[in-house]
Amino acid sequence: MRATVAWSLVGVATLAAALDTWFTAAHSSLLSEATWAHHGWPLAPSAGLGCALMGALIVSRHPRHMLGWLLCVASLLSVTLAADAYTVWVLEGDGPGSPYWAHVVAWASPFIGWPAFTALVMIFLISPTGHLPSSRWRWAVWVTLVGLGLRTLGNFATSPGDFVYSEQYDGVSLSTVLLTIGYLLIAAGLLASAVSLVLRLLKARDDERRQLLWIASSAVFLAVSVVIILVLPRIQGEEVTWLAGLPLRLAQLAVPLCVAVAVLRHRLLQIDLIVNRALMVATATGLAAIGYVFLVVVIGSAAGQEAGGFWPSLVATALVAIAFQPMRRRVVRLADRVAFGAAAAPYEALADFSRQLGDRPDPAALLPAVAEAAARALNARGAVVSVRVQDGPGRETAWPPERVDQRGTTEFSMPVAEHGERLGTITVEMGAGRPLRRRDKQLLADLAAQAGIALSNAQLATELSAQVEKLACHTRELEESRARLISAGDAERSRVERAIARQVIPHLAPLPDQLRALSHDSRPSGVVAGQLEALLISTNLAVKSLREITRGVFPAQLTRSGLPMALGSLLARPGLAGRLTIEDSAAAVRFDPRVEAAAYFCVTEATRSFEHPIAVVLAVHAGRLHLSVSGTESEPLSLRHMRDRIEAAGGSVSSTVHEGRTLVEVRGPANRPLALLRDPVA
Repeated sequence: MRATVAWSLVGVATLAAALDTWFTAAHSSLLSEATWAHHGWPLAPSAGLGCALMGALIVSRHPRHMLGWLLCVASLLSVTLAADAYTVWVLEGDGPGSPYWAHVVAWASPFIGWPAFTALVMIFLISPTGHLPSSRWRWAVWVTLVGLGLRTLGNFATSPGDFVYSEQYDGVSLSTVLLTIGYLLIAAGLLASAVSLVLRLLKARDDERRQLLWIASSAVFLAVSVVIILVLPRIQGEEVTWLAGLPLRLAQLAVPLCVAVAVLRHRLLQIDLIVNRALMVATATGLAAIGYVFLVVVIGSAAGQEAGGFWPSLVATALVAIAFQPMRRRVVRLADRVAFGAAAAPYEALADFSRQLGDRPDPAALLPAVAEAAARALNARGAVVSVRVQDGPGRETAWPPERVDQRGTTEFSMPVAEHGERLGTITVEMGAGRPLRRRDKQLLADLAAQAGIALSNAQLATELSAQVEKLACHTRELEESRARLISAGDAERSRVERAIARQVIPHLAPLPDQLRALSHDSRPSGVVAGQLEALLISTNLAVKSLREITRGVFPAQLTRSGLPMALGSLLARPGLAGRLTIEDSAAAVRFDPRVEAAAYFCVTEATRSFEHPIAVVLAVHAGRLHLSVSGTESEPLSLRHMRDRIEAAGGSVSSTVHEGRTLVEVRGPANRPLALLRDPVA
């Protein structure tokens, strides 16, 4: 329904332009200064017709988009021009109709013309998104609407029967004041809209910048021309001349032309399919009409036959249909070239693509260049280029970066290969009702062939980046592990120092003084022997405490007797209540000292975090040391420190929890035992 209304306005604008031409030609010459400067023919009617066409095309694709409807409203300027031409024809010539009704028509035309001009201001305020730049620009809308309201009131304050457009500003009256203030407010709104477009242009990027550049140019041109037509006649001291009026007429025509370039060339509203079909129908209809008129009228008249006969018309229709068939391909190519741009010229698209690849040697910029070239060459809504990587995730780039609504799109993928190896894929997203034709698929295949070297370079760069990232990750892990080992060593030394100070030093500190005193003591030997016995007990307690402290650090028994004996001594200390199970495969073997020390450290760390009872199982599976420790955690398990120690020796450690008990599994590296123990431990 909305599209029907929009295309109906195209018909109204076309009819108004035809009537304007007829009325103007009937009154004066179409090439006179008055016709061009005062009335604006043919630029102003062409501007109205262009606005109607662009508005209808936009509404056909986006029925609720304000830009399309505002262009439709702006096209009603052509109705005002036709009304003015009729008034002049009646009042100054011999046109049909009474002078009274000619004045009434002139009085009524601004009620259509000024809202149409106001629509141009609104177009500049909401372009290209359909919304204001921000809520702060609402004042420009209100200023324009207030100006339109004042002009409407001023028009109502004049008498319709003797209204003359050129005399409405003469004298000082209420209507003159209202009309003047309204005119100035609308002009202020136009200047504000041009400023808003310029500000948007400064912030825009890529396609949006190119779209705004065209629309902003027309807005600035129109604003400057309004200033010229206000100022120049007052400087010259005469009415509007062609020098003052021509910029305004050109600016009016520039509005639909610039919007058309923004929409069609720079893909503002994705209406290329509608434009393509409309151009094909219009071109075919025009050629058929020209051929029919030429055959029926011209040749029929030359042959002395009646132009309206049935058989001549039938023969002419058949000849036109036959003659049009060879021209159909050229008509389709012309419509494709206008609507789809580079997609209609595959060799130009390929040449542009080759230049882009040459201009972008950086591998990081190759994928965006390939995606953009594919989308522009096929006039697709978007394109995605992906690169496969053997080791690690691939890379994917989409164009445009800001993804639009993908509903209704169809996708087509083309693999990219080089020397028989698949490197990646180019996927294009076509708009609704815009399938890929055979030549489009061929163009995409040619693009994929040219992109092979580019994607090969991108693949190598991606793999190199992945390897560099892995190396950097391993380096960070090693640095963190080294820092943790240093921290763990410092913490262990600090713990040993505190334990010695707390458990050993109190027994040993008094010994020097007591021994010195006994060396000078003259009491009987029996008394001295009793005191020496007490000192011996203190010394034995100190030695025992020192052994308990150093038992978990690095026991000499580990180097001398092996891991089974060292673990048995560790689990046998008081308060631990540990149970060691040694399988036959591990009873009589020795491993690398680093592996045994790391395994012993892991068990020591686990026993500090577990409550008794603790179960330890030592085994050898396929030549690998396998050690499991299970118990109930009383404090958080320091699994990171355990992992640092065992991974430094080439092993691994893992932890699982089942039914409230934690199981720590330590595995040595994949190497054979170094030797058999002389005295196997059962």
